[in-house]
Amino acid sequence: MQSNLNNTTLRIVFDGDLLSTNVDSLRREIIAVIGSHPGTKAIAADLSNCRLVDSKGVNLLIALFRESQNRGWAFSAVNPTPDVRRLLALLNLTERFGLSNPN
Repeated sequence: MQSNLNNTTLRIVFDGDLLSTNVDSLRREIIAVIGSHPGTKAIAADLSNCRLVDSKGVNLLIALFRESQNRGWAFSAVNPTPDVRRLLALLNLTERFGLSNPN
């Protein structure tokens, strides 16, 4: 996982799939990253490298969305692959995650 702060948006770039096998370690990394960027006002979860997202991966994204809300920050999921976009649409998360229609 990589991260960078641009202005006040913390961009979190996942290196691969969000699966039950790696979600716990990613959660710890995300907590550390958020704590090390006190100027954050928004989070952008970059999903461009995620081909697969299982139920624990979805829960991680929802937890990140909720944590953003609790802190008064904006949240968006950016650059999802077509399959991940379809999954988020199926779960009615596209609007909450700031994804516009793919048209």
